Amino acid sequence: MKYVCLTLAILVVAATAAKPPDVQVVDAKCHRTEDKVALDGKVKVTADKPLKGLVLEFAFLSASGDVLTTEKAEVSDETMHKNDESSFHCEAFNPPGSIRYKIAAYDTSGRDLRIGNDGPFIID
Repeated sequence: MKYVCLTLAILVVAATAAKPPDVQVVDAKCHRTEDKVALDGKVKVTADKPLKGLVLEFAFLSASGDVLTTEKAEVSDETMHKNDESSFHCEAFNPPGSIRYKIAAYDTSGRDLRIGNDGPFIID
């Protein structure tokens, strides 16, 4: 029985790890001013199925890796297909104590998307 459970656990982990990302971060930069941060970059759709819009969520992290705050930005409200690329440009208030950020992705209905190269990225 132990071996059956172990085998099933390995198969579940292997199946989960084998799924490619739906969205790949191609480029990401963040520049800090006195009271704001400017986020710029490019993402590419890598999912086989079309995405119904794309929303990015930026999680600003402290030096210890704790999430200080999050900001969302709609990249596209149109259907995006495999290999479509889109740039993002947004501003957010400068979260005090943040030094890095990670990116998450959703479609416009709020469904979580798998994302490749999600960070953490350094805030300049």
